[in-house]
Amino acid sequence: AASAPRIGAPRWDTAIVGLDCDTTILDERLAQRTDAMFDQGLVGEVVGLLERGLRDGVTASRALGYAQVLAALDAGGPAGPDADRLREAREQTFVGTRRYVRRQRSWFRRDHRVQWLDAADRAPLADAAVRAWRHVS
Repeated sequence: AASAPRIGAPRWDTAIVGLDCDTTILDERLAQRTDAMFDQGLVGEVVGLLERGLRDGVTASRALGYAQVLAALDAGGPAGPDADRLREAREQTFVGTRRYVRRQRSWFRRDHRVQWLDAADRAPLADAAVRAWRHVS
């Protein structure tokens, strides 16, 4: 588990602004992003990286998306993954990413310095960010 953010006196005058988004909207965006990753060649990217030693690294093969595609490739054997395995890899990538985002949101919410702005309310976002910045300068 990630440790709580270390909060002390800021080294510089800074404003920390976080964009908040409704969970339903965020999940839709995550699904679109996951679909785009696969549609734009994630499987081919992983195959290419395998040829260049992807499994030799300690972190890259465990990255979201890569790990799920590797599992599908492994399960498919020499013939490669079938459509069902790729669908499962896509779904697992989405679920893993959503879980990761939830943990990030929870971690950042514990930092009292973050000034949260509603990402859906786009018109005043820039003004609110400038106000937050002016508050510290």
